[in-house]
Amino acid sequence: MDCAVRLADIDDIDEIKKIADQYKKEIGFIVWPIFTNSAKAGELFVAFYQNQVAGFIRWHKRKDGWSTVYEICVDEKFRKLGIGNKLISRVPKPIRLKCPTDNQYNGFYRHLGFILTGQESGRKRALNVWIKK
Repeated sequence: MDCAVRLADIDDIDEIKKIADQYKKEIGFIVWPIFTNSAKAGELFVAFYQNQVAGFIRWHKRKDGWSTVYEICVDEKFRKLGIGNKLISRVPKPIRLKCPTDNQYNGFYRHLGFILTGQESGRKRALNVWIKK
């Protein structure tokens, strides 16, 4: 597989933002400064496949030791290549994330070994809570 994952820098954000905007229905609308702040904090990874930006993951290491994944997104033309798995594997464990209950990607988290611990009500829809230790 011709995939590389590294910490994102400011020069990557335009391409990351293009991918995020394509999938805003699934992950929500994210403004440019959010990506900038995450990159500066070292909490934004970018994946490349054959020298093209293929996806990203934005996360935060909390004071209690847990990492919270805010968004993970792989461009559709690069899916099924293990890129999402590579992105998740770079986030320090333990990991906690939430995914809308009606989102098709809940199966992705289960496939990667996340454990469904419950549901919460979100602003617009119910959310599944997943953890990986």
